[in-house]
Amino acid sequence: MPVKQILVILFLNISVISFGQNASLYGRVTTEDNQPVSLISVTLLNTRWGTLTNENGEYRIQNIKPGNYTLQLSFTGDIRKTQPVTLDAGSSVQLDLTVTEASKQLEEVVIETSKIMNRAASTANKMPLNTMETPQVVHSISNVILRKQNAMTLEDAMKNAPGISKLWDATSRPDGGSIFVSRGFQTTTKVRNGLPNIVNTNVEMANLERIEVIKGPSATMFGSIVSSYGGLINRVTKRPNFHNGGYADVSYGSYNFYRASADANFVIQQDKIAARINVAGQNQDSWQDAGFQRSYIIAPSLLFKPNNKFSLNIDAEIVGSKGNSNGGNFMFVLAPGTINGAISSLLLQQGLNEQQVGAIMSQAPQTFKQAYGTDKVDELKTSYNRSFLSNDIYPTTQSNAFFAEASYKISRHWTSQTAITYSNSHNKGYSPYQYLLPNYLGHFINSMMTTGVPDFGTPGHDSIGRMVWNPVGTTNTFDVQQNFISDYQIGKVRNRAIIGVDYAYYKSYVTYNRFYGTLFGVVPYPDLFDVVDIYGASAKMQDLNKPNVLDAFQNRPPGTLPYNHKSSVFSGFINNVTNITDYLIVSAGIRMDNFRNILLKEDQTKWSPKFGLILMPVKDRFTVFANYQNSFTNKFGADKNNKPFVPEEANQKEIGIKYNLFNNKLTGSISYYDILAKNIIRGDISDPMFNVQDGEQKSKGVELEIVANPVIGWTLLLGYGYNDSKYLKADADVEGLRPVGSGPANMLNFWTNYTFTTTALKGLGAGLSINYAGKSYAFNQRPDGVLILPAYTIAGAHITYDTKRYRLGVKINNITNEKYWMGWSNYIPQMKRQLIGTVAIKF
Repeated sequence: MPVKQILVILFLNISVISFGQNASLYGRVTTEDNQPVSLISVTLLNTRWGTLTNENGEYRIQNIKPGNYTLQLSFTGDIRKTQPVTLDAGSSVQLDLTVTEASKQLEEVVIETSKIMNRAASTANKMPLNTMETPQVVHSISNVILRKQNAMTLEDAMKNAPGISKLWDATSRPDGGSIFVSRGFQTTTKVRNGLPNIVNTNVEMANLERIEVIKGPSATMFGSIVSSYGGLINRVTKRPNFHNGGYADVSYGSYNFYRASADANFVIQQDKIAARINVAGQNQDSWQDAGFQRSYIIAPSLLFKPNNKFSLNIDAEIVGSKGNSNGGNFMFVLAPGTINGAISSLLLQQGLNEQQVGAIMSQAPQTFKQAYGTDKVDELKTSYNRSFLSNDIYPTTQSNAFFAEASYKISRHWTSQTAITYSNSHNKGYSPYQYLLPNYLGHFINSMMTTGVPDFGTPGHDSIGRMVWNPVGTTNTFDVQQNFISDYQIGKVRNRAIIGVDYAYYKSYVTYNRFYGTLFGVVPYPDLFDVVDIYGASAKMQDLNKPNVLDAFQNRPPGTLPYNHKSSVFSGFINNVTNITDYLIVSAGIRMDNFRNILLKEDQTKWSPKFGLILMPVKDRFTVFANYQNSFTNKFGADKNNKPFVPEEANQKEIGIKYNLFNNKLTGSISYYDILAKNIIRGDISDPMFNVQDGEQKSKGVELEIVANPVIGWTLLLGYGYNDSKYLKADADVEGLRPVGSGPANMLNFWTNYTFTTTALKGLGAGLSINYAGKSYAFNQRPDGVLILPAYTIAGAHITYDTKRYRLGVKINNITNEKYWMGWSNYIPQMKRQLIGTVAIKF
């Protein structure tokens, strides 16, 4: 769509003005200690006018007939406050309300339940909007849920998000920590409080208020560097508040798990200056014979709020991590196609012609099943409890990140937001991994060396190549963003908009130092330390240790793989939301993004639009929504005709419903999405020395979320995701197939918890979680066939006892001790049954 046409549509809503004589009422609901109360019902008694407060405690009711009314605050039917109010024709009245209980007293029945049920989408839109006004799916996972589940990692938290599955654990490389799949595309957590913040390790949860999973392409609001075509994961941190308090806890569990953390908030000057610090340290050993992960975080923050117009938040994250694995080892698999291509090249180098080579290779295994004897990961011989690692071979990462955000209310209608973030990460140490080897490769090499007659033997896999490389370097990110947010109501029309500019700088200079080993004594292979038998009975098992690895780097043929990247991005964006009536909302946004690859001296400019429509048959209770959204990835180079490549992009069309029923006791969404990724670079069939840019990938599916609070203390959360992904136009070996990075087609998550709020059992809670993922593919390509990661169902349970002064908790992960794997071109065994206990003291 032409840019001019987009801008016409965008600003058309701003120009819609209708004058009327009805009144409006707005304000904020807080506790006595100035904490916002979200999702409390604000209604005009005996009328149809009412709404719910958002996550900041704000409410707005418009198009009210002039008159005298009684405003009522209630939560789950319990009336908290009433207040008379008079509204004159054409007036807009501000009425801030305070409920009598302090936030600590409200926590059990109001604050906790509201945080669980709150599906606010202000971060997704960068302006105050509730989920019913947002034509996009946003899953919010609050720290209340995480505390009840005793969840301590991002991986634990993401089990509550529909349609999300983990592909890889964090690798300590500059790729965004653990890798997940959403709507058929890979995504990592590269966003913190709506700003870029790329992490290298498992995310520490100690300073997180909630996790937001924003579904679908979202480059219009967040840019291309941090957004995936399937969505993004935003970490929302805890902020200081104006009451003293906190907690300290310790946890201990199976496989030498131990953890200590603390959260302390201090009021320096009441209602003006507050500080908070979150700290944590954790150790987790693998259930396997080797492997560990140790980490810590120090996260101080400061809030300065001299008046009701200005606030300044300053905070930092000092994070350190070392270890080779806290789960299973990374086991890659040599594909038959890769092996056969190498053997063919070797034979041609020995003087055989193509016909002779073709005849020999026709006898070679062509698929995983022919080569390894199976195409299912759970049928491979690798021991679930064997790591093939050594605890003195591991990488380390140190990350220091600093943040500042200032908000100033210019006028009743305009607010300025300025945010700055800077981070620096250091990588060093040694990263081990493995390759599963098929027997036929060794048989072939041995036969050629002894008899000269090629022999591929029988299917099987009895050996593993142990690999080590040495990533060393630094990664720096810097981002500054200036936003202006407006909120106008003229007559019956309410218009909200954000106008922003953003500058981001990214530099990563990481070198992967390598050495070469020899595969089966003949074939040079990078990172290969040695080959051992799959049963772990080899006398060489103990050879993988730091002295021997240092010797390999010193004396074997060296190699390096530099990853040097330096880029800057300047962006401008606008997003506009217009409530034409109480029942019709339209939105439109556009981003201009200028990306510059500093090292290659190349740049690209891309426009990214988004559109949304909300039909609300029942105000604030039932919504039908539709959207069109865009994301992109900058690509450089040219085809054989020297035609420059343009950014790869993905466009989503989505339609769905959202509901908030029975006085906020039942909320959720159902949606259908269709994403088309295009301009994908692939090999040029006519000339293998070049690429063409005409590849396409289609991803479509259905997602469902149900969050219920039938009675106070009882919560249920159910999510389901179905995804159908395939390459529409791609290289011949994958065209028409499901991408291996698309994860399982079917995913289901369930969690329920009941906590007693009365009687002698007050504070005692118990919960159950179930996660199911259908089969997926570690490999799916021609002619190799498939390597299947089996479906799995994981159950967990937890019991907590929460009082005003202390909290006790016990949880069991993977109750049935199921063996299951995740992966993406590899397979990674996951944690066995684990028991963890926690004791927390509150102050």
